[in-house]
Amino acid sequence: VKLVFSGDIGRPNQLLMKDPSSVHQADFLFMESTYGNRNHKGEQESLEELAEAVRYSYNNGEKVIIPAFAVERTQEILYSLHLLMREGKLPKDMPVYLDSPLAIKATEIFRRFKSYLDRETQILLRAGEDPLRLPNLKMSTSTADSIRINETQEPAIVISASGMCNAGRIKHHLRHNLWRPGASVVFVGFQAEGTPGRKIVDGAKNIRIFNEDIAVAAKVFTINGFSAHAGQNQLLEWLRNFQTRDMQVFLVHGELSAQEHLVSLIRDQFGLTVTIPEYLEEIQLKTGRQFEEFKVPAAATTGVNLPPLFADLKTKLDDVSGKMGKLQTLSASQQAEIAELIKQAAVNIDRIKNRS
Repeated sequence: VKLVFSGDIGRPNQLLMKDPSSVHQADFLFMESTYGNRNHKGEQESLEELAEAVRYSYNNGEKVIIPAFAVERTQEILYSLHLLMREGKLPKDMPVYLDSPLAIKATEIFRRFKSYLDRETQILLRAGEDPLRLPNLKMSTSTADSIRINETQEPAIVISASGMCNAGRIKHHLRHNLWRPGASVVFVGFQAEGTPGRKIVDGAKNIRIFNEDIAVAAKVFTINGFSAHAGQNQLLEWLRNFQTRDMQVFLVHGELSAQEHLVSLIRDQFGLTVTIPEYLEEIQLKTGRQFEEFKVPAAATTGVNLPPLFADLKTKLDDVSGKMGKLQTLSASQQAEIAELIKQAAVNIDRIKNRS
């Protein structure tokens, strides 16, 4: 029996990343459905909209706030800003702040393992261009660096996490800029229901941040062309690679409206059995085939050298026993914690005895 879990399928021709690989055989497919009811904008259209946000806030002397996931999305936005710079659409005197310690570390990993990036990026790198190194890029590693961003009055682009605005430094940037009419907030990723990001995208007039009601006066841009999830047509194209016509499909990772739309398309185009599992629902997978029972060997065929492990354990126990007097001087809470650890160790030793 072959089970396939799609994970986030991704988009073909995505910046930085290689195209999603295809799978051809499965008995059961668990497939994401995040954008099962809509398609994405194209790359050029997404770049133009990002350029519009930059132009809008630059002309108004305000900041562009971009909530972005630390891994992959941040790097894709840096790449996109690099492309805008090449086209002369990124003002040379407009600094770009990367204000997320995790995103900074992730970006360094992308740079270190460049050989894993897609062919187009490799060509740029060989030509001496690094799409993740903008000349006006500033890394904000410390809290003090982050605070200084909002103390400046100049137009700037701020990329920060979290991508759905429910945690991290992005909340501070929204608190300082969301109420400014000339500022812009650019959403470049999926916003889950109930998150601050989703509320802003859905047109909320006020958002609660740090126990304070903040008016939403900034211009809001939603660019789904940067998503790590395949759009509707891309989901169907990925599914078309499967050659198993009696495969059962389970739609996961998506809101019900997107899943219901995708169900009808899959049934109409492929004639497959499609299920939308409910939360915590248990489903028994049946194939109707006969299988030979797999017999687990009574003993391991490749042994582990246990004597040195026991010798090391005995040495450490003897060492702890020799420090018993010192342990008795610890506080009551510390002694209670040690007692709990000893009890856990005793339970594990009993388990070993029961197996011998």
